[in-house]
Amino acid sequence: MTESHFDLVNYLNQKNRIIKDDKKFEPSFIPSQLVHREAELAQMAIHFKSILSSDLHQAGKQLVIQGSVGTGKTVSVKQFGVTLEKISNEQKRGIFPILFVHLNCRRCRSWYLILTRLLRQLVPAFPLRGFSTDELLSFLGKILTEKKIKLLLCLDEFDYLITTSQDRDVLYSLLRHHEGTYFDQAQISLFLITRNPHIETDLDEGIISSLSQGILRFEPYNLDQMSDILSTRANEGLYEESFSSEIIKQIAILAVQRKDARYAIELLWRSAKIAECEKSPFITFEHIRKAEVSVFPVPQSFITELPTQHKIILLALAKLLNNGPTSHKVTTFELRMEYEQLCDSKGVIPRKSTQFWLYLKDLSKQGIIELSVQNRHKDGKSAGRITTLSIIDIPVEKIIELLEGLD
Repeated sequence: MTESHFDLVNYLNQKNRIIKDDKKFEPSFIPSQLVHREAELAQMAIHFKSILSSDLHQAGKQLVIQGSVGTGKTVSVKQFGVTLEKISNEQKRGIFPILFVHLNCRRCRSWYLILTRLLRQLVPAFPLRGFSTDELLSFLGKILTEKKIKLLLCLDEFDYLITTSQDRDVLYSLLRHHEGTYFDQAQISLFLITRNPHIETDLDEGIISSLSQGILRFEPYNLDQMSDILSTRANEGLYEESFSSEIIKQIAILAVQRKDARYAIELLWRSAKIAECEKSPFITFEHIRKAEVSVFPVPQSFITELPTQHKIILLALAKLLNNGPTSHKVTTFELRMEYEQLCDSKGVIPRKSTQFWLYLKDLSKQGIIELSVQNRHKDGKSAGRITTLSIIDIPVEKIIELLEGLD
């Protein structure tokens, strides 16, 4: 056996030369100052300022936040909500406290989960089972009234909660809380975050009417803005002289092509990690090139937190697309066959065609797969249409790796 000279203890104890604070690069990190979102924060302040008052019974405010991935929607709302909550708790007597809660509807895919999470924030010992949605809404209204707390609720990716009529009814109850039976003595304000640029067309008229207070759109960052964001994050999370302005500019150029600040921050972090592993005193362009290969085009949680049926469909599609260099698209028939075989191997009941198609549309709406409808012709005559599917910008090998071991 070859003797190993690798000293793990020494390696673990070695001081970082590039990264000063890993937390500054985590998706959950909220900077103390957000660059190039001052105008959006100001509009939020104007919109929600009235809830900083001694009036507990006035109607709450609602605002839809719309924009693509990596435009700063979530971090801006979080910073605003945390700040508003802090101000309400610091005010003199007569100002009711505000509770800010951020929930991601891609993770909490039912109103039952949303409402129990909210109630646990207010009453930590609140039981998680045994109540209907109506009962949970009633409890929420009573507890908010008893505690004299105003609720500022952020439903991130709220599109996931409007798939059924019951879901729409609950959302309508929250939007029109001052008119209903659950919250007549409580105040609830809402942030609704979405990546869907056409969200207005996907909602009922009643909900659209309730959301008439406005939609705040977040546009993608330009090159200078992206460079500023990266510089700020680098100054907070990296050691001085471990990066240069040229390195920041190059990463910004790559990120602007994707219109995604999240991608920019992760690419910077991975470049720094590679530089540290190679014991380099600073980040180089070669480290960026190596990091590019390893950065997943979308947050991996988009894949790993999908419902089981979505995962099986996506895994089936990835396997078909991975069968050869020419397999860049497959038909719905081919995918259906592969999907049913995977369901059988995993002991899962395959869904019927109508539900299967709804799952495909859902994956397409999330930007994970692409649906393409083509007209077919034979002997100069129409032979009907065929739908083909492909995966957008995500390596199929990585999808297989992430989903192969799913339960």
